[in-house]
Amino acid sequence: MKVKQDEQRRFPIVALLVLVLGLVAVALVISISFSPALYSAEAVDSIEQAEELVERYLSSLGGGYRIEEIMEFSNHFYIIVQEKSIGINAFELLVDRYTGRIVFEPGPNMMWNQKYGHMGRVINPTASMPIDAKEASGYGQRWLDTNIPGASVEEPKMFYGYYTMDVSIDGRMSGMLSVNGYTGDVWYHSWHGEFIGMEEHN
Repeated sequence: MKVKQDEQRRFPIVALLVLVLGLVAVALVISISFSPALYSAEAVDSIEQAEELVERYLSSLGGGYRIEEIMEFSNHFYIIVQEKSIGINAFELLVDRYTGRIVFEPGPNMMWNQKYGHMGRVINPTASMPIDAKEASGYGQRWLDTNIPGASVEEPKMFYGYYTMDVSIDGRMSGMLSVNGYTGDVWYHSWHGEFIGMEEHN
């Protein structure tokens, strides 16, 4: 009887270890499969350099994507990537200023993106959401009114599952936030640093 009781006590521990190892393995597979890891081996000092790196990366994906916008911040370069065929914003990338490494932007891009995000892939993803762009702007502005008084949201950019919009203070770009297109949750992008400049591709 005592042996059986000991075995019963050990079983949940073994099951828990198997579950944890399984989750770690899945996370590693996702990370390796979907995280770009292209290096320039040099510091990236300009939007032009960042654009060249990202173009090379997008070509490696088969040529179905295009750069829609590039922003330069003190911490890195931020890039919006569109699907060429339908013109929908696909995902957001960051280029490290010091290593040239390209990575998927953290936050909403990973957690809320229903087509390309690490945590949110769904079957038949769509950019059509219950919360439209105007409503998303309202959610974003109310968050700013509470947390960064005097700041304003700019025109939302729609992705699969969420919107991303620039934030300005006194007419000058000062940051960025995203709004979930299903829940209205707001996620402020706190990782960019100071805004330096931008280039739009039409």
